[in-house]
Amino acid sequence: MGLRAKKRKIRAMERENNNLGGAFPKLFVVIVILLFVVFRLYDVFIYPNVSIISGEILLSLALGLMGYLLVREVKDNRKLQLLNKNLANIYAKLERAEIDTITVLIRTEEAKDPYVRGHSKRVAKYSLAIAKDMKLARREQRVIERAAILHDLGKLGVMDEILKKPGKLDDEEQKIMRKHPRDGVEILKPLDFLSREKDIILYHHEWYNGEGYPDGLQGEKIPLGSRIISVADAFDAMNSERSYRKCLPRRAIITELKKSSGTQLDPQIVKVFLKLIKDNPSYWERGQE
Repeated sequence: MGLRAKKRKIRAMERENNNLGGAFPKLFVVIVILLFVVFRLYDVFIYPNVSIISGEILLSLALGLMGYLLVREVKDNRKLQLLNKNLANIYAKLERAEIDTITVLIRTEEAKDPYVRGHSKRVAKYSLAIAKDMKLARREQRVIERAAILHDLGKLGVMDEILKKPGKLDDEEQKIMRKHPRDGVEILKPLDFLSREKDIILYHHEWYNGEGYPDGLQGEKIPLGSRIISVADAFDAMNSERSYRKCLPRRAIITELKKSSGTQLDPQIVKVFLKLIKDNPSYWERGQE
């Protein structure tokens, strides 16, 4: 089922949800019960010695109608729960489809450059591993994983001449490159359900000592997900061959991670990740995409 078809189905289910049970039948029953009560009071006060309709009959009718209301309400509640469950499932599938569409776009762009091919997927893998090792809630893990997959989305708007430049970027090129976190968030702006992921993406280039960008946040003012992705991103960048340098040796990467601990990177997260790469040698294997 395509995105448009899923959205149409959601709108149809929402309409059914809103119209569930119908207000008119229930209101009609309530009015009838009130009429019975009014009629009985009229009968008692106007004709105290004559009973037009016995109280037992009126009570039975009223109880029957109230029973109908109760049964109808129970059925409607069950149907409402089922509808809400189905609606939640379709929303989840729609969100997943929209993320998958963007992910395909990122991977298609990465596929054009052998130096960064599979980068986002690997960063997501390392970030998720860190989040799990830190025993974050599963929902938090999923948010961080999605943000990691999408963290370089803003680079889609950066010219290849800058992305693939073999030498050092000049000041103007650096300025353009530093816009990519905000550009990524701008691309994701229509997707309201990614609000937390947007914050993580926006700040994944902030430094722990406050010297990063775009806003110069410091320490724990930087979202935890951003700090996790920063470590994973730095590792994959050093462990990958780039247009301007070869892949760094393992010892040099470990030394650089320790050196960046407390300046560029969160020291606690660096500590967690150093243990992970020691326990998981496969993380060093370049090209697992």
